[in-house]
Amino acid sequence: MSPNLGTRGNGEPVVQPTERSCVAVGRRTVRTRRKPPDILVALLAVLALSACTSAPSPSVFIAHPQTLPYMGGQVDLNWSIEGASLYTLRSEPPLPGLPLHTTHSSARIQVKGHTNPSPQSYRLILEANTSKGIQRLVVYLRKDGSLACPTRVGPQAQLPMARPEVLEVGLGRFDVPHVPGRLIAYRKNSLSLQHHSASAQRLGAQWVQDLGGGWSLYRTPPGQEATVAQRLYQQGWSQYVQPEYLYQPNSLPLPPNNRSYPLEQAALFQQMNFEAAWQQLEVGCDWPVIAVADTGVYTQRGDLAPNLTPPRSWLDVVGSDLDYPHPIQGVVQPHPGTGASHGTQVASIIAATTNDGSALAGTAYNLLRVLPIKIFDAERRAGTLQLAQALEYAAGATQIAGRLYTNPTPAQVVNLSLSISQPGFRDLYLEQVLEQVTQQGLIVVASSGNADLARVGYPASSPFVISVGATDGNRERAQWFSGFASNYGPELEFVAPGTGVPVAYGPTSGDYALAYGTSAAAPFVSTTIGLYLLQLQRLGTSYAGSPGEFLAQVRRCLQSAAQHGAAWNSQVGFGLIDVARVVDPGNPVCFPQENP
Repeated sequence: MSPNLGTRGNGEPVVQPTERSCVAVGRRTVRTRRKPPDILVALLAVLALSACTSAPSPSVFIAHPQTLPYMGGQVDLNWSIEGASLYTLRSEPPLPGLPLHTTHSSARIQVKGHTNPSPQSYRLILEANTSKGIQRLVVYLRKDGSLACPTRVGPQAQLPMARPEVLEVGLGRFDVPHVPGRLIAYRKNSLSLQHHSASAQRLGAQWVQDLGGGWSLYRTPPGQEATVAQRLYQQGWSQYVQPEYLYQPNSLPLPPNNRSYPLEQAALFQQMNFEAAWQQLEVGCDWPVIAVADTGVYTQRGDLAPNLTPPRSWLDVVGSDLDYPHPIQGVVQPHPGTGASHGTQVASIIAATTNDGSALAGTAYNLLRVLPIKIFDAERRAGTLQLAQALEYAAGATQIAGRLYTNPTPAQVVNLSLSISQPGFRDLYLEQVLEQVTQQGLIVVASSGNADLARVGYPASSPFVISVGATDGNRERAQWFSGFASNYGPELEFVAPGTGVPVAYGPTSGDYALAYGTSAAAPFVSTTIGLYLLQLQRLGTSYAGSPGEFLAQVRRCLQSAAQHGAAWNSQVGFGLIDVARVVDPGNPVCFPQENP
């Protein structure tokens, strides 16, 4: 007889034996109300006991719990079948790790989460070979559906805003790595296309395209960028000229893989009190979005894909060759070679699927989504324009070579794990775009750099960016080996774990490594801001100021929850952030009470 697969109404399974329970083997009909003789009662009891002991033990199959939340979880299975020593456990539809062949009478399985609003049902089948043939027991497992979310939090897609007027005059820095043969020039009063081409060619530059807001892109003979820029400026054809700067990911060579992730991650998360923060949050209908502008992401990984935005929102702004950009939406596959996994590593710190039995937990605990934007080409080069276009696209839309690319899933936070570590360096073109997207309400987070300098790299040093350095296991400024340590100095705001951070590595689920560098630190703070936005949404709290003032509010909130508070120091800024304090509705700085 098959088990009863119902429940008691509270999720507790009701399981009946596969054989009928023992019943009385004899019955005496008594016509009078007289008590039967004691000896007869004793005889009937002996007969009943004999019948019970000779019957086979009931077979049972129990699953606990029988109902899981849509995020998945762990299920314990226990069974007992008399006369069996080898069991086969399978499921319909299949679950990871099954079918399972075992000699044990129990098993533990992991059920992954899903984002389907409809519940899912699994039929767990246990088979055993006994002296009476194959015996089969069945129990059903239910996984609830997620909330159906027709909309998302954040701004609607919009055309790029007008950029502010440039007041600076002169030349940019040419002692900083830049794209050979490329110049970006600003002139307040734009010339006609014909005048542009003729004037530029006489001075050694070929006009390529209008970038908007008075900016133009030129080509020059490689190696003559500074000379031609000097001519353009001295002849009065440009008010300001700079090269197209090259940015590098802040990553260090990875050590051999180490699979002690639960222990290692717990210690890292405790530095910022993530566990206590998770306990204060609930799943919302709209997931805040963090854009990761990087080398691309291995989106096929099953331990990452569920927490990415839909593919139609992904954008590769560069293609394989920065000199001949070929943008494409829907594909952000990294180019093979050294450093290809950098973007996947950064994304996994935020969005690794959590509580589903995979190796890594994400700092966002499935509560945020990552928007992958690929800005590096096959040679790991990203120029000024790629960063600018990524920022504009994250905010809603960007134009590349005259074509408009609209983002159906705008982000609220952008993570830039990259920098140029040249003291005092600033990219004026990118600075304008940073100011522009900040006015739209976008929050940009960037890593400070790994060059062990007493100045933060750019763009982290920009006033429109939240800068993040790295800590070691002792919660101090990270110093990895000679010449490589977390940049510090007057522009540093916060720090986060950046030493031995477990990350997804490569295109295959199950491949992991340890990351070292400020690249790993920045996503911890990006997650913190995303969780803050989630809590604002959950509480129905809206920011009363303008979108451009929101960056100042986020800074005040993070500082109120930082380890050192107002006691800033050059090594770690305001220190590590207590994420639980950031999402605490009782924190008046993060959640100011409206006047009655």
